[in-house]
Amino acid sequence: MKQLSPPGRRVVITGFGLLTPFGFGDEAVRHHLFRGEDRFAPVTRFDTDKFKNAVAAESAFTGRFLELGMELAESALRMARIDSGNVAIMLGTMGDYGELNRFWREQLSGKAETSGGMEWLPAYHLAAMAERFKLHGRQWAYTNACIASSSAIAAGCELIAQGRETAALCGGYSLVTEEIFAKFNSGRAFSRDGKVRSFSRNRTGMLLGDGGAMFVLEDFDHARKRGAEMLAEIVGWGVANDAFHVCQPDPEGGGMARAMMKAIRRADVRAEYVDYINAHGTGTPLNDASETKAVKRVFGTSAYRIPVTSTKTMTGHMLDGTGAVETAITMIAMNAGIVPPTAGFTETDPACDLDYVPNIARVSEIRYAINLNAAFGGFNSAIMLRNIKEGGNL
Repeated sequence: MKQLSPPGRRVVITGFGLLTPFGFGDEAVRHHLFRGEDRFAPVTRFDTDKFKNAVAAESAFTGRFLELGMELAESALRMARIDSGNVAIMLGTMGDYGELNRFWREQLSGKAETSGGMEWLPAYHLAAMAERFKLHGRQWAYTNACIASSSAIAAGCELIAQGRETAALCGGYSLVTEEIFAKFNSGRAFSRDGKVRSFSRNRTGMLLGDGGAMFVLEDFDHARKRGAEMLAEIVGWGVANDAFHVCQPDPEGGGMARAMMKAIRRADVRAEYVDYINAHGTGTPLNDASETKAVKRVFGTSAYRIPVTSTKTMTGHMLDGTGAVETAITMIAMNAGIVPPTAGFTETDPACDLDYVPNIARVSEIRYAINLNAAFGGFNSAIMLRNIKEGGNL
């Protein structure tokens, strides 16, 4: 298979830090997610008596948002063997609303710290990371909902491809908090049976989960000269807006299709080379049907041979962090030669008729993979990875 060189500099991943509801690192993914296990259980972080739903995929992490971000960033930088210098930071997070609520509760009680409450600002996270790790590159924050962290990855890729940066720390993170939980509960978006059954006919909604991922992205030549291990190449990225509805996706999957087509064009490879799609797959009736149509629009008859799975059926929806986490899961799956399953699948839906790898993972060579995400506001993103670990030419 001929590798067609995309325009601009090549972008590779040389380090990452990852949290899923199963724990930190890739071994947690391999030991649980590849086995089709989910982490859904009654919420313990706050009182859920006033909510209709009481289930989420919480992790064992007990710190604040910023502490999570720091730990993920440190893991990524340590793996890449970069600890300071001209490294950009591209971050997708809404900030810590739990910290904001704490601040106002303390204000009302007269016990507030005068300097408190800043951690809910995404820009504060950027500044804190730059200061701690002595990073001097560009700093951009993304708050475009559930594609925020994948937008951050795409921005980092673009800067490196244009030669404006040689390395970038990119990603995002989210934790299940009472305020965000309350909003989705009020919108009646949650699954009624405590499971996420993406693409299954009896799906009833989404559930939230903890998660985050930070990547070190580098210019290929820069990474090679310093002898860095390359985990995967990001060959394509695309962002699109379907401008259909503030919450609902375009029923025809227009925005998701455009995001994928942009990524494939940027990669300069034929669409049929794609061996796996990690779908957004929220488990809502509207998203899953729309996403299925989007895949068909892009891949035509080839859509039926491509495994399309939802890892949210095991991790829950990690909101701003979901794009980064699912990019990491896609990379791990690609390098392991394993297609993660769509857990909780029980009934075939005529509107969702692709290969969703129900319940049991599949061993399969993955040369190219796409992580697809969508968000409120009509936002859509696609990140396309190439396998350079097993038989892939550098």
